[in-house]
Amino acid sequence: MESAAQEGSSSRLLRLAADLEKQGATDTAIALYEQAASAPGATAHALVELGDAYMRAGYPDEATKAYRTALARSPNFGPALVGLGWVLVNQGDAEAGIRTLAEGTRSVNTSQAYNRLGVAQTFAGQTQPALQTFSHALSLAPDDLDIQINMALAMALADDPGQALPLARKIATAQNASLHHKRNAILVYGLLGRADEARALALPGLSTDEVNGLLAQARSVRAQPTVTARAQALGSMDG
Repeated sequence: MESAAQEGSSSRLLRLAADLEKQGATDTAIALYEQAASAPGATAHALVELGDAYMRAGYPDEATKAYRTALARSPNFGPALVGLGWVLVNQGDAEAGIRTLAEGTRSVNTSQAYNRLGVAQTFAGQTQPALQTFSHALSLAPDDLDIQINMALAMALADDPGQALPLARKIATAQNASLHHKRNAILVYGLLGRADEARALALPGLSTDEVNGLLAQARSVRAQPTVTARAQALGSMDG
């Protein structure tokens, strides 16, 4: 009974922390995530929630510690592996990050995890594995625009306009497309050297200067000599 009550206390703190974070009170939220993760009876899940909060706030070293502590408490815990893998990728260790991400992703089997793995593979220049990963992600969440636009970017890096352009156009003109989706659609066109077609889309919410700036960035990426170099340049720009 006592253990269940302690775990319940940790869960209540996590819910409160999430609510505060949504309201923009990041520092207070992180303090509550820390309390939840250190509370008696706290699970590995609480530590992963803390690690995720650290990553959203831009504290990768603290996130790494939280994920590793979760794995020490619960070895092979999928969400902790996904979190740790993403930190490693963002810190420049793509090989170890993708390996860790892949193991965690197979365990949790969510569209979000497969999307994250696909992004990591894309930025490492592994476009064909990335496309397979995104395809699996879409089998779990067919209408997810984030996954679809990331797939279009991988197709563009693989120099496949026949698939990339129709997909990017569909996403950019979707009723629920965000500015993020539209910006990435412009990048897809730019990566394939279709600047005029990108401008012709005339996407609401994007100014002419912004579109031209995105196309200039895409042109710089496109000028790189190899797929790997283009992928790394795109990943650096995204960060």
